[in-house]
Amino acid sequence: MTYMISGDLKNVQYLTTTHTSVQTTSSSANTFITLSGSEISYVPFNNSDKVIYEISFYSEKQGNPFITAYLEHYVSGSWSEIDSKYRKNWGNGNSTSQMNRWPIYWRFVLPSWTGERSLRIRLGQHAANRQVNLHQITDWDGSGSITDQFCNTNLLIYSV
Repeated sequence: MTYMISGDLKNVQYLTTTHTSVQTTSSSANTFITLSGSEISYVPFNNSDKVIYEISFYSEKQGNPFITAYLEHYVSGSWSEIDSKYRKNWGNGNSTSQMNRWPIYWRFVLPSWTGERSLRIRLGQHAANRQVNLHQITDWDGSGSITDQFCNTNLLIYSV
């Protein structure tokens, strides 16, 4: 994930989520789900300037997916998007019968804050039936699809 000198990283926390089943985004437009393994509570190091949130996960879909991701925080008793500048998109958005596979890695550099705050990623799409499957790696062995392979979600958060 990160290539910084470990002494520069303060209040390092990580979360590895081992998956045993597929997670699928909603088939409905503008209906969001929380990415499994993306939620963490964090207290930044005193006097730090930035909080770095790094996450990696796997997604795939046959067809025409186009997904939007929002980075959210829990403040004053509710979840809300931190800022639209942290939005991410992926997919091809066209009609195709090809299998699309995306190993995803994102790094968000956030202004630091005081006290504890929870962060998470929400996924959805603007149009119906453009969902993706998450965490499960499918493979064609020549006679059928192998679906018992899964990819972990890895989350690292720290202050600088």
